[in-house]
Amino acid sequence: MEHSTAFVHCAQKILVEFIKKNFPLVKKIDYASDEASAHFKNNASILNLLHQKHDFGLDASWTFTATGHGKGAGDGIGAVLKSTARRDTLSKNILMSNSKDFYEFSKKQQLETAKRSNKDNPPVNIFYLDSDEVEKIKKTYL
Repeated sequence: MEHSTAFVHCAQKILVEFIKKNFPLVKKIDYASDEASAHFKNNASILNLLHQKHDFGLDASWTFTATGHGKGAGDGIGAVLKSTARRDTLSKNILMSNSKDFYEFSKKQQLETAKRSNKDNPPVNIFYLDSDEVEKIKKTYL
């Protein structure tokens, strides 16, 4: 799977739907990126941002910072998910052969962790984006 504007658009759709459902008072999203400029600083991504309100019903802005400026919370959460999956695949003889398997495993782990933790810790929300959706957006818009 490639990290393209179509992928970003599909990911935005998933995230905006989640935000609108769970945080209905949110009116604007500020995307922050410290990724490589080739991924985000191009005319297709900026066009995507211009159509944010029409496509998703929320205004948006995009803040670009220096590449690799720092590790955020998402990086740590991803590291924990991958580490847990690796440990369990090795110790419990669990087979994960594709991204859907990883998603299902991570979702199950998150639910088990949520049952054990107290109410003060917010849950980790895990989403899955099928590559067919990205291809459909590519054909429709690009």
